[in-house]
Amino acid sequence: MLRNRIEGLLGIHSAVISMTVAALFLATMMLLPLLGVVTFNGEVNFGLYFFGVLAAMAWVHRNLSSESVKSRYGRLTKIETLRLTVHQMMRLMLAMFTLAFLTKDLAVSRLFLLTFLSVSGVFLLAANFYLPRILSFLFFRNTTYRTAVLASPEEAVRIGKWISKYRSLGVEVIGYVSEKPAKVATTLPWMGRPDQLMDVVSKHAVDQVLLDQSCVSHTEARLITERCEQMGCRARCFVDITSMLPSASVAIERDERYAFASFTSEPLENPMNRAAKRLLDIAVSLPVVLFVLPAVLLVTAIMQRLQSPGPVIYRQIRSGMNRRKFYIYKLRTMHVDNGQHVAKQATRGDSRIYPFGQFLRRTSIDELPQFLNVLSGEMSVSGPRPHLTQHDEEFAQVISSYRKRHFVKPGITGLAQSKGFRGEIAEQSLLMKRVRYDTHYVAKWSLAMDIRIIFNTIRQIVMPPPSAY
Repeated sequence: MLRNRIEGLLGIHSAVISMTVAALFLATMMLLPLLGVVTFNGEVNFGLYFFGVLAAMAWVHRNLSSESVKSRYGRLTKIETLRLTVHQMMRLMLAMFTLAFLTKDLAVSRLFLLTFLSVSGVFLLAANFYLPRILSFLFFRNTTYRTAVLASPEEAVRIGKWISKYRSLGVEVIGYVSEKPAKVATTLPWMGRPDQLMDVVSKHAVDQVLLDQSCVSHTEARLITERCEQMGCRARCFVDITSMLPSASVAIERDERYAFASFTSEPLENPMNRAAKRLLDIAVSLPVVLFVLPAVLLVTAIMQRLQSPGPVIYRQIRSGMNRRKFYIYKLRTMHVDNGQHVAKQATRGDSRIYPFGQFLRRTSIDELPQFLNVLSGEMSVSGPRPHLTQHDEEFAQVISSYRKRHFVKPGITGLAQSKGFRGEIAEQSLLMKRVRYDTHYVAKWSLAMDIRIIFNTIRQIVMPPPSAY
């Protein structure tokens, strides 16, 4: 309903900040030497840097076009605005410093770059906060849609509250139509019964009617739409998806005449995203397998010979993507007699773990052989941690969304682990937090998220949380 307006404002927003940042670059380039602040020693390829600014702002446009920004456009808080600006500045800085590094440009003044980036950062912060409000006022102050809702009183109030957040975009709910008025006072006035809808449209100069499809049949909806169009009034049908799919993340897809709603979006269904993730997996895992794993295997074999003779590596069956079974590899950390195939979580002070095995587990070094699983394509560097198959069955009985974890490849580390949730799952609340992070990963995956998880995991290895044992 509001998508075209928001997309239009975002396009104008992007054009305004792109042209202004480009102008700031040119102004900084000309004014600083005139003021005697900067002297350029030698030839500086300003054309190349200007191209870098334009390329960075095109990248910024993609950032602005993301669904997370669209859904909040015009309603960003100061913290959200700051976060958006930081992301934009990272792109701009990366473009500038990459060009300086690749061209080995010693003539360009670092003070010039710092001044330009500082001024741009202040401008972007102000523009991201105030420009949506200014643009909305300029374009929609005289085009407010007076909207009536045909729905139950409760649903009308809910959608009225939702639309009120977009009042600046020129939409206002003036009342609702239903068989009977609400039994208790509501924030919206009752305007009449469904058979009086056309009279309501005419009497109150309604510009738009919203139809709750649960309240009308397909034939009635078609008839109302036709009659509204005859009167020059827009008619739109809506469905409260979350009432049918009680999920924090609901994805809507449209293909020709059909619209599909699902519990979650899946960015990794995009082949380009999968290819990017696979390249990152290979780039990380191949050096580990070639240069780190052999030395670790040698040291572990020596320590096991002294403390707990037996095989260096053991394998277990786990559930991978789409619940396909595979063998996961780990360094053995328990005595052979106790067996690591027993479906029992390791606990603090577990007698099954030999001394050096405790060190391997605490530092997560025992997971290194899983980089072989990554190279073979069974796992990824980051993703939901695979549990014992017996635990999968138990956990799925406790949390209905648990199986969503299997929509993507399991990982050596995951979003939950990077947040400090490692080790034994001693209570249901811990399981729920881990699953919440895992399902968020499935629905919101990005290459940047994978990189953050990897770096946060490295920090967790250097400074292990209390749950690591």
